[in-house]
Amino acid sequence: MEQQGDFGGQRESRGPSLGSVVMLAIIFGMLAGFGGTLLALWANQQGLLARIPGMTPPAAQQQAGTTPAPIIPPVQPAASGSDMTNSFAQVVDTLNESVVNINTTATQPNPYSFFGGEQQVQGMGTGMIVDDQGHILTNYHVVGEADQIDVTVMHRDGKKTYKAKLIGGDRREDLAVIKIEAKELKPVQFGNSDGVRPGEWVMAIGNPFGFEHTVSVGVVSALNRGLNVDETTRMRGMIQTDATINPGNSGGPLLNARGEVIGINTMIFLGRGGSGGPQASGLGFAIPSNRAVKVMEILRKHGKVQHPYIGIVYRFIDERLRVEERLPVKGGVLIMNVMPNSPAAKAGLKAKDIIASIDGKKIEDENTLSDYINTQNVGTEMTLEVKSWDENSGQWKTRQAKLKTAEMPEQMPEAQPQQQRRQQQPQEGFPFPFPF
Repeated sequence: MEQQGDFGGQRESRGPSLGSVVMLAIIFGMLAGFGGTLLALWANQQGLLARIPGMTPPAAQQQAGTTPAPIIPPVQPAASGSDMTNSFAQVVDTLNESVVNINTTATQPNPYSFFGGEQQVQGMGTGMIVDDQGHILTNYHVVGEADQIDVTVMHRDGKKTYKAKLIGGDRREDLAVIKIEAKELKPVQFGNSDGVRPGEWVMAIGNPFGFEHTVSVGVVSALNRGLNVDETTRMRGMIQTDATINPGNSGGPLLNARGEVIGINTMIFLGRGGSGGPQASGLGFAIPSNRAVKVMEILRKHGKVQHPYIGIVYRFIDERLRVEERLPVKGGVLIMNVMPNSPAAKAGLKAKDIIASIDGKKIEDENTLSDYINTQNVGTEMTLEVKSWDENSGQWKTRQAKLKTAEMPEQMPEAQPQQQRRQQQPQEGFPFPFPF
């Protein structure tokens, strides 16, 4: 009789379990590794490794003068934290007698008085001794309008306060020279601001909020910054730094790591703020030392700086303005207004004329014209390439206009007619137009 198969009644034969296989593999691997190690040690003792191409035992490496793969040392910083701290501390010790605190008193109209009364306003700032005769360099906005100037010097035997007199100042350059009668003065050393690079360590020493000889450290953030102070004054070529600068730091030195003055701390940028909007932080600006030294020498000799001007208000012709006004050129400047009795007015220049070049130099950005004029002396003759619209022919006509620069008046006439301002839109924080 044939027996019926049953899946549940007959067991199927099985092989070794998974755990047994894994255990055997581990045991054989350990035996193989141990055996390989013993074989390598025996071969090394017998000198067999030296006979295999590309194989050199450690002892032979040392005898042959060769080395295994090179060991790369860790990158070392330029200076340790302690070295940097010592460097800054030495600079502060060296300049302790050279940086002075300035306190001023000025008489100003009282805006809250119904009878035109006056009030005494206190101010503060910083300065630096520039020679052993008592001359001190600072900002014009610190001392320029002051009735009384008091300077505190940190002598070795203690601090002493002196009365100072104004030797000369310039509002547009925002620099001034004052003088005290004192002995045993220690002047600062000026560095070359043209050699400054972004990323360099710098230090500011000043009198912020009356806290004497406050030191802050940062880096040069950027160079050649331009800022508009008011409608007629634009500061150019400024050094931007994130070293903390506050009210009272004005007129103090911006120093490099060698303790040389590379800038005069002048202003900070606060942004909009005020109404809950964002405020800038770490945006300080200094006048480059090379320019400051030139202005200082002029102020010491003459008491003031002559600023040449030709008497126009203009806008640079970028692509947007060219398209909007259908102008024939890209580049150059569009005259918005001509000041009465100015060199430009005497040369026949009019509003809506275009200046394409000056003394053969093409005007390629908004600074070209004003920068060129600033390099000239008062009374210098210039030749302008001028394009004027001819209503009769309906075409632009080009002519050469000659004029001589004059000294810019302290109080500039009205910059531009009110109806022309509606189209002026500030771009990137640099409002237009520019008067020169």
